[in-house]
Amino acid sequence: MSYQVVVVGAGPGGSTAAHFLARSGIEVLLLDKKRFPRDKACGDGQVRSIQPLFKEMGIYEAIRAQARILRGASFGSPSGAYHSFATPDREIFCTPRIVIDDIIRRSAVERGAHFRDCFTVGELVTARGRVTGLRGREEGRNIEISCEAVVVADGARSRLAAQLGFGTAGPEHLFLGVRAYFDDVQGLSDTMEFIYPDPLFFPGGYLWIFPVTDSRANVGVFISTGALRRSGRSLKSLIPWSVERSAIVKARLREARQASPLKGSILPTYPSAGDNYAAGAVVVGDAGSMVEPLFGSGLPQAMTAGQIAAEVITRALSKGDVSAESLSPYKQRINETMGPAYALSATVRKHLFSDPKDLEAYLAEVNRGDDPVLLNRGANETMVHYLKKYKGVQIA
Repeated sequence: MSYQVVVVGAGPGGSTAAHFLARSGIEVLLLDKKRFPRDKACGDGQVRSIQPLFKEMGIYEAIRAQARILRGASFGSPSGAYHSFATPDREIFCTPRIVIDDIIRRSAVERGAHFRDCFTVGELVTARGRVTGLRGREEGRNIEISCEAVVVADGARSRLAAQLGFGTAGPEHLFLGVRAYFDDVQGLSDTMEFIYPDPLFFPGGYLWIFPVTDSRANVGVFISTGALRRSGRSLKSLIPWSVERSAIVKARLREARQASPLKGSILPTYPSAGDNYAAGAVVVGDAGSMVEPLFGSGLPQAMTAGQIAAEVITRALSKGDVSAESLSPYKQRINETMGPAYALSATVRKHLFSDPKDLEAYLAEVNRGDDPVLLNRGANETMVHYLKKYKGVQIA
């Protein structure tokens, strides 16, 4: 069995790569070990920056039709300080991953990609120093597939990325997430809520409440493995513990009913990412530690990387050369395209979300209401303005 390209993992990154490869006329096979549609532990939010790619792929309207439309973000501190950065003219989508991932996957199939689920890839096959295929199991049978290039998009703690020698993030940049859906959540608005119930969540961790309907919300926590270890608590205990620690969380969840099991995930963030390509292979999304290190966003980064991977591989195949040198523009383009946003996330994390006193000071300044710029922009722009003007932080 042979294809030009095999994509391992049909999440947003892998499916986007398969979409653009098929669109370029490449014979591509998309594989996943799960049966689709499948759920994934996530906050379900999609930031505005990914919407142009949705439109380019022809899936914007399908996603919007299934989304809860939100209009900004709200933040709550350990002391109970709170501010809502609503942006009425800007739409943010909140779409369950069981829905949006399948929309993206189907777009690849509609473009001509072959798809097989319930296929477990065990290892990459290499010959003469490059990846030439893979071995796996399907319906109890051992199967080997040969190809000219592989896109590794099989998620965090990727065995295939490890086989290529790529590492994962350290304890302060390797995060854990756990979430469940809750009904009868009180006081939901049209913003995503990021609540910091206790100093133990720092640096970078938080509890989220993302509305799915007027009374149902996706509720979860995002915390580094280092912070969790220091807390001495289990990951699953953090949501009920936060209800006791935070008046904001208690107000939202005091009458709520958990409507789904807790589901967890590992989130390796970008600061520790190294090489993401090898001869005959590129690594996309969580498998390549592409989660941003401030709020744990991974879907836009994975999809952007999937598009870049497809373009680089298509060009390499047209030259008949999938060597590491030929695929090296992939890393360069990832750094050029997403590097500035990663750097900004790391800067904001360092100066606002590493010490609760910094977050308290920020929210106090915003709530004072003396600076109209702090009140009339979205959360990200406001944070940048605050750090430049009030903290003297140099931001490109």
